[in-house]
Amino acid sequence: MPECLFAICHNVFFAAILIVLVQRTGLTRQGETNMMALKTTASALALGLAASILIAPASAQDAIVIGTGSTGGAYYPIGVGMARIVSGADPSLRVDAVSSGGSTENVQLIARGEIEFGITNGVVATLAARGEDVFEGDARTGLRALFALYGNTEHHVALADAVTTGTVDDLASLPGLYNIGGRQSGARTAANLMLQALGHDPDAIAMEFIGSYSEAGAALQDRRISAANLGAGIPVPAITELFAALGADRVRILSFTPDQLARIDAAHPGLYYGVTIPADSYPGQTEAVATAEYANLMVVEADMDADAVYRFTRAVFENLDAIHAIHPSAAGIRLETALSGLPVPLHEGAARYFEEAGLTIPEALR
Repeated sequence: MPECLFAICHNVFFAAILIVLVQRTGLTRQGETNMMALKTTASALALGLAASILIAPASAQDAIVIGTGSTGGAYYPIGVGMARIVSGADPSLRVDAVSSGGSTENVQLIARGEIEFGITNGVVATLAARGEDVFEGDARTGLRALFALYGNTEHHVALADAVTTGTVDDLASLPGLYNIGGRQSGARTAANLMLQALGHDPDAIAMEFIGSYSEAGAALQDRRISAANLGAGIPVPAITELFAALGADRVRILSFTPDQLARIDAAHPGLYYGVTIPADSYPGQTEAVATAEYANLMVVEADMDADAVYRFTRAVFENLDAIHAIHPSAAGIRLETALSGLPVPLHEGAARYFEEAGLTIPEALR
């Protein structure tokens, strides 16, 4: 039983006993004195009861749960660190972060009311708002953005002896399984779109659906799979472990050619863009790798309390030094790029903060 309810029941019980005693007290002067004392005590308890009823239910905190991703990617440590920093910066917010299936599942969990905020990527957010792909018939028209996080860098990692061209086209001709990601993950959704844009049928590729990046890395080490889709911010912890365990001569990060990037952009304008994984991002990786990237963002439902969203956003951007120290990818969270690449409108609470911070909100995000 909650402490406040126990206190109320306790007061009611003893007040009732005292009232009965008052009614049964004798009419002698001594009895009258006793009766007056009992009445006074009963009145005091009654006042205490009323006060406890008035103050017991009050709560000074808004509870927020952030959906992140698998523990081997960047979503999880960034979400956990952000929850800790925001909770410490604003005592009116109690923020927690949970591991999840990633971008796609986070959007679905928000829709079901199981979490308040979620980290997702621009590809999934776009498809959710349009009601396409895994969201067909269930468009998430109420999905709103808080701010952009950082770019989600494609890392399609393969065993060296499974590679022929060294590009993502190799995913269609692997000797073993390709781990595309968890069935409800944004990584799988993005990879499917990429493969289709390059003329490959995902259903014709032998696949595994391991959601955990750490487990996928272990499966590569054990040669249970030939390649894995481990897209995240640089560096991806699971890939760092893989390079350290196998050696750079036995692992390859598949590249994207300019022609491949152009074909993907033609199929999905603006969703993907070319970037480079710098040399030495991973142990023994001596050459840069040309790859693709898409935006990551924090999302919420449109009906989320605007003041809570405002306070959360303010706490993040007023503590960027601490945010940047969470993970190398978190350095991409900056006020000047907070509105860049957002595929869905901005939540009114976030818009309020950014306007106060001096940013101009584009009409497309209102």
